[in-house]
Amino acid sequence: MKILIYFNFSEEQIQTFQRIASEHGDHEVLHATNDDEAIRMALEAKVLIGLFPPAVCAVAPKLRWIQSHSAGMDNFLFPEIIERDVTVTNMAGLYASQGGEHAWALLLSLARGIPHTMGTDGRRAWKMPAVELTGSTLGIIALGGFGMEILKRAQGYDMTVLAVDLVRQDKPDGVAELKPPTSENLHDLLRRSDAVMIACPKTPETYHLIGEAELASMKKTAYLVNVTRGGIIDEVALVAALKNGEIAGAGLDVTEVEPTPPDSPLWDAPNLIITPHRAGASQHRPRKTFEFFCENLRRYLSGEELRNIVDKKRGF
Repeated sequence: MKILIYFNFSEEQIQTFQRIASEHGDHEVLHATNDDEAIRMALEAKVLIGLFPPAVCAVAPKLRWIQSHSAGMDNFLFPEIIERDVTVTNMAGLYASQGGEHAWALLLSLARGIPHTMGTDGRRAWKMPAVELTGSTLGIIALGGFGMEILKRAQGYDMTVLAVDLVRQDKPDGVAELKPPTSENLHDLLRRSDAVMIACPKTPETYHLIGEAELASMKKTAYLVNVTRGGIIDEVALVAALKNGEIAGAGLDVTEVEPTPPDSPLWDAPNLIITPHRAGASQHRPRKTFEFFCENLRRYLSGEELRNIVDKKRGF
């Protein structure tokens, strides 16, 4: 069996993949570093690890398993791959700890007025709002990998945590209320929360999940943070809500168009912090990615259940 790895791994790491392949049968590892190489190598591949653009998948008729390098799947599950008899696994949970840290960095910066204190908004005088988060109410939208890491950190602030989640039914320790993500439940969470953190994947159901009506439901003193995917928040509605003082501030690591265009109205919105889709970044990420790829390859070649199988119809 041919195993195509299309990712930026070192020669030593590729040798490790080959060793795993040899330990479980007469399998060959191919390594591509660009689309042209991947297309040339893909014809006989049954396994594709790393990147899987449509042009590569189209010339790989024997493909049976794809291991994605990404946790979010909204930009990768194109129609052909959804319909084909091919299993897709992702990196869900692998980048969650750093994502949780980034979400909290944004929230703490907003609450303690860090951008204003540092003068990064162009002022030459300090403007220092100071909001205490300890003992307040946090709303978390989805309790997957990012959501659970956000929850862990909320416990250190003695917060009352409200959550909605599409799949999870068991209430984790530290969550006061867990409900399905109906419109009624979402609006109830938004009305009661002093801060709201979005941790859900982007799917057709969550596109513009937070719009004008949802922002209007929030407290004027509340903060909104999103570190998962752009498009979950209606950015036109968000800018209006910030300019009209409907919410106290927002922190975004993701925007609907990335990188955020220079002419985006987000840049002129008050009390908004934008970072460039870096919540998943970490000095440990390359190692974690390599180790997870190795583990799932061992599982596949041994006939064991794969980790992080994606429901292609649901999109996560």
